[in-house]
Amino acid sequence: MKKIFTVLLISTLSLISALAQERFSITLTVDSAIASQPQQVYLYSQIEREMQLHDSISIDSVHRQGTLYGTVPYEYNVNLMFSRRGPGIVPVVVKNGDRMKIHVGDEDDGFNIRYIDKVEGSPSTLEYVRYYQQMDSISELNRKVYRQLQRYGITEQEADSLGKIRHELDMAKERLALHYANTGKSPYGVLGAASRVYGSHRLNPSMHGYTEKEVDQMMHSVLRRFRDYPPIQAFVNDSVLGRNYMSAESFSINSMFWKRYSRRFFDETEDSIVRPLKVGDYMNVLHLNDYRGQYLYVDFWASWCEPCLQQMPNIKMAAQMFPEDLAVVLVSMDKTSKQWWSKVKELDLRSHPKDAHPYEIKNLRAFNDKTGKMLPEVKRLNIRTIPHNYLVDRSGRIIAKNISGNLLIDRMKELLKKEGKQ
Repeated sequence: MKKIFTVLLISTLSLISALAQERFSITLTVDSAIASQPQQVYLYSQIEREMQLHDSISIDSVHRQGTLYGTVPYEYNVNLMFSRRGPGIVPVVVKNGDRMKIHVGDEDDGFNIRYIDKVEGSPSTLEYVRYYQQMDSISELNRKVYRQLQRYGITEQEADSLGKIRHELDMAKERLALHYANTGKSPYGVLGAASRVYGSHRLNPSMHGYTEKEVDQMMHSVLRRFRDYPPIQAFVNDSVLGRNYMSAESFSINSMFWKRYSRRFFDETEDSIVRPLKVGDYMNVLHLNDYRGQYLYVDFWASWCEPCLQQMPNIKMAAQMFPEDLAVVLVSMDKTSKQWWSKVKELDLRSHPKDAHPYEIKNLRAFNDKTGKMLPEVKRLNIRTIPHNYLVDRSGRIIAKNISGNLLIDRMKELLKKEGKQ
């Protein structure tokens, strides 16, 4: 009997060990600010367009480390998501049996995708991270150029020059994708780059600058290096291999954005105020009533909101063009002050009282730094999307809502012309 029990125990332990080997694990450590608010961290993936929750852990100021477990059919991307503070999404690449360690620092606090490079135990993740960080750096340059293109009064010559720069940056991304597809060692990451190259070339061969020979050589290289990786086989001919394989179409980075723009501004435990808004509600936001006698432009924005950033050059220009008649107030919806102020400095959205032509831009935040909660004056406005802005006349009457920087300048010219000032 004792011998039978010993055999059963050994068999059970062997089974548990085998099952443990089949799972991957991610040991997560976070810094103090991110752990200051008790919250859940979720681990999920999207395979064949179906969302799967693998695991979750609780973290707080005392418990700042935990391990999450899951399984994937083959090397694949999974995502960490913080419910309150921290990155919006942390993508990592895993295969069963991986034992990863990830550190998320306070500098990573903010609702964005974060390609964390503080990773141990996953060369595939580090390769994937480096590739997308390079892609993102080129994209950020492109966005900056695009904002310049949106400037009020830009000349045709300037527009042509900036357009050429944008084209060069677009080509740089395409060449980077081709290079990674030909040289990468992670089948998941390589497939993402290869699908970009293959799809771009097939949809518009002349636009993306790939030759037929380059695309064919890339496909042969991918097949030769990762012949046994099921999604690679499906990428070539998924109609033959059947539905059990991942198609190239499934490898879309858009799946990472599923939570990105959810109700991040709101505390779900509190009821929102739905009564009709009055002028006083807007004017009471952080004592904006002090600006009576001037036209007032209030813009709600965030450092991660690209449409908001695109119109900032023109909002700044409006402050410069009408310094005596227009007060500009920017109210950030960023939950963390670091990202907010970094973007303010980058775009130079500050007052310049000592310039030859001084002007003022007032910067405020919609969140309380100590509590992390939205200020009640802002919450009462029930803002659902950004950019959200409005223009108030000298008497405190709202005369326009959701007016872009270009339209703001034109509108101010009209108003001042009626007053005889222009």
